[in-house]
Amino acid sequence: MQIFKLFLLFVGSVYGLLLLQLVFRSLFASEVASAPEPEPQSSDCGETPYGLIEVINVAKAFDHPVLRGITFRVHAGETLGVLGRSGTGKSVLLKLIAGFLKPDSGLILFEGRDITHMDEEELLDYRKRVSYVFQSGAVFDFLDVRGNVAFPLIERGLTDEEEIRKRVDYLLDAAELEGMADLRYDSLSVGARKQVAIARALAADPEVVLYDEPTTGVDPMIGKSLSRLIRKLSEQEHLTSIVVTHDLRCLEIVSDRLLLLKDGVIHFLGTLEEFRHSEDPFVIAFRTGKRFVEEREDEVLPA
Repeated sequence: MQIFKLFLLFVGSVYGLLLLQLVFRSLFASEVASAPEPEPQSSDCGETPYGLIEVINVAKAFDHPVLRGITFRVHAGETLGVLGRSGTGKSVLLKLIAGFLKPDSGLILFEGRDITHMDEEELLDYRKRVSYVFQSGAVFDFLDVRGNVAFPLIERGLTDEEEIRKRVDYLLDAAELEGMADLRYDSLSVGARKQVAIARALAADPEVVLYDEPTTGVDPMIGKSLSRLIRKLSEQEHLTSIVVTHDLRCLEIVSDRLLLLKDGVIHFLGTLEEFRHSEDPFVIAFRTGKRFVEEREDEVLPA
């Protein structure tokens, strides 16, 4: 009889524990369900801490390593300037972000999606949102200025002539090409060809514009004018931009942050103010236009 009482006491204890556990689970579940969804944290650019564009440990080599595993992000609405001496991989980096090249390793994310594994159809959609301004401008010599700017709209299936005209007129005005709509390639200066290329890149209303050496081949005064135009359009059109150049004067006008490449890696990444006050020997040499001679620990100095 005593054993039977002990057995009933044991069963009752186990049942009680199970019942208590179910009550706690029910309370916890209702508390979680009623809790508000946490707000995403905001960065200083008004978006989540993750960049609009993220380059993660990207490497690329041809006959020799060009990029050696670089990581950075570009926030929505900012302009990132990419600096570096010739052969440091600036243009290669831009072509990787545009999807023209694929990295040997690493990821390139746009709004969290890896573009390095997109098929051609997905890349076409991606490039509707990300425009590329080539170093040469790549203005079509068989079209006048108006035809060049209208080309991306027609290519993407827009047939309403009035809508095309309005968009082109707006861009000609925005890119400071008033009165030049009927001019052809041979009648344009190098600077004007670059303005046409910029207007054409904006035709389809992209979110991101990638500029490859936008001030190359023009005199300093025109380069300054082009830089101011890029800055104005970035703000006016609410663009995210990456500007690759060796022209520090250009980046002082257009950039929110600077990235300096050296030997295939990021040597500096920060604001223009931080760049101006950096005490790093390579940054100082680049900033002042002087030759940089790297000291080696194994180098034997004369006595």
